[in-house]
Amino acid sequence: MKKLLQIFIAIIPLIVSFSTSDPTLGIRFLILGLFVSGVLIYYLLTNKRIYKEVLMHPAMLMFGVVIISYILSAFYNGFGSESIYIILKLFLAYVFGVIVIQFVKKEGFKPLLNSFVYFSLFLSAIYFFQIITNYSDIMSIKFQWKRNHEFDAIAATMGHKNLLSSIQFLMLPILIYVFSIGKKLYKTLTVVAIVFVVLTLFQTQTRAVLFAIAIFTVSFFVLNKTNLHKKHFIGLLVGAVLLLGSGYAIMKYTNRYDAFVGELNKTLDFKSSGRYKLYNSSIQLIKDHPVFGVGPGNWNVDVWEYDLYKGALGKSFAQRPHNDFLWIFSEGGVVAGLAYVLLFLILLKDSYYLHSNRKKEDGIFYSLLFSCFLGFGFISLVDFPLERFSHNIIFFVLASFIIAGKIKQTKVKTPLLFKCLLIVISFFAVYVASIRYTGEIHAANAIHYKNKGNWNYVIKAIDKSYNKDYYEMENTSTPLLWYRGVAYFNQQKYNLALNDFKEAYKTNPYHVHVLNNLATSYQMKGDSKKAKKYYRDVFEVSPTFKESRINLAAILYNEKNYVEALDVILQSKVDPYWKRKKHNFSDNYDLYLKTIVNSWIKSVYTDATENERKALDAWKLNFDKKPQHAATKSTTIFEKREKDKVGYLEALMLSEEDYKKKNNGTK
Repeated sequence: MKKLLQIFIAIIPLIVSFSTSDPTLGIRFLILGLFVSGVLIYYLLTNKRIYKEVLMHPAMLMFGVVIISYILSAFYNGFGSESIYIILKLFLAYVFGVIVIQFVKKEGFKPLLNSFVYFSLFLSAIYFFQIITNYSDIMSIKFQWKRNHEFDAIAATMGHKNLLSSIQFLMLPILIYVFSIGKKLYKTLTVVAIVFVVLTLFQTQTRAVLFAIAIFTVSFFVLNKTNLHKKHFIGLLVGAVLLLGSGYAIMKYTNRYDAFVGELNKTLDFKSSGRYKLYNSSIQLIKDHPVFGVGPGNWNVDVWEYDLYKGALGKSFAQRPHNDFLWIFSEGGVVAGLAYVLLFLILLKDSYYLHSNRKKEDGIFYSLLFSCFLGFGFISLVDFPLERFSHNIIFFVLASFIIAGKIKQTKVKTPLLFKCLLIVISFFAVYVASIRYTGEIHAANAIHYKNKGNWNYVIKAIDKSYNKDYYEMENTSTPLLWYRGVAYFNQQKYNLALNDFKEAYKTNPYHVHVLNNLATSYQMKGDSKKAKKYYRDVFEVSPTFKESRINLAAILYNEKNYVEALDVILQSKVDPYWKRKKHNFSDNYDLYLKTIVNSWIKSVYTDATENERKALDAWKLNFDKKPQHAATKSTTIFEKREKDKVGYLEALMLSEEDYKKKNNGTK
């Protein structure tokens, strides 16, 4: 059991799949399920006890409350594939925690410490290998690390650079402690691990983690100002200064310091940031669903009802609120959210108690854990570590060191029925995990074939991937049936496409591409009423979504409703062609705008006055000879019309001077 647990923790960074769009979620769900199931069967066959005291510790009770709240929320909101997945994920984390606490209570925490060293070394090695292989001149003295999308996409096997940073942060207290007590070999390995961790943290420039490090450092020194020998205190202080100094030097040398300062300045302007929108929308969602929340796994669907990205072009799909506490409050309700907050507070209280009431060496260890959870709590406030199995595993290992140190061994075992129940649920988790993992593989293939235009292969891949009960959406919240619908649509099988888009709409009714394609399918079937309805639904989510506005404008144009068509297309707020990177006159926006304007001019020209005809002729000339001026003129006229509620002809003829007078001297 000891070796198995040691190896399992150490190799987590190596558990990865290259066949799925997300290399870690599905495979780690499956592996954790197999590990937990195997241990529980071992407990059953060997008559190993699960002590009630472990289950009754306040921290474990609070996590249990989170799980129960999620189950109740799923009952209230309806069980879907994502809710089952989220509940099972939390369940596996809980049972894993129980297993580790039992082990630590019996064997102590020291047998697991070296696993953290290997974990960190494996993860750092993968990260820097990725950098080296992507930047051929990395070994040159003249290399330049620049902040760009490609570089920031490097995250080892954690799926996101923020997650890479936060998991390395969790390594720090253990690495520091192992260095202080370890033998020569492990001291050396630990120094290497710490250096790589620091390099990773400063290179990824994750603001939340850098703030967490500051919190960790201050907290640790405050707690141990009287416990450390003067020389040790000075040594640690010098070490901290050197590490911070080296981090600063790394950022300056790699041309990333200015970028980091720029991001810090953006943080100060919080109300204009994307995270403010995420938090504000999440709070609105919580206010509307305080008791049961919106259901496990439903935040990334229902949040779009709350004007999350008004003004966006529909290309961004938020998957989490970048705040684990708001995430739980919104999906599980107030009880679940409060329980998760209390979980952190209990761990902080118990670690502080153990720090204050143990011998010096162990006291320092628990102060490291206290400082770690304090910093990790801040990370959880601004990021999403809860999403990942790797973080849940390490979180519970660290928590087990505290819980096992706090509980008394009364050896009151749980009933056999309880162990059997845990085994049944864990086996069900493995079953679901296997479906989702194979589904992820086929979904990744479907996306690949879609990009290639191989529609038959897309259909076959989705047929193998889709499972209504356990796997309906891929990891960007895009319904799987949308991909098949797109394939059918491109094969001109409009009835089949419409059926898939309808089902995709049931899965995610706020997905702009689902709404747009649903509308387009109705349009192809000649049902313009429903088409217009769903196009306008797109604008409720993303008012400037260009594709839907062009499509709706086309319907209105064919109905000879030129004024409304012009209004619709101008509200897309697309930059005129000369502001774009490629000066492309064939752009649909420009072509539609020109066509609509010319048709409208023809429709009103006969009944127009002489002055109105002059204005119309001038406008038409702009479109024929100076399209860049025409686009600007069109937008100006639209804004005048919207503000003053005048007609297009009146707005067209208003001079700038007249317009200023009409609006009390303001443009």
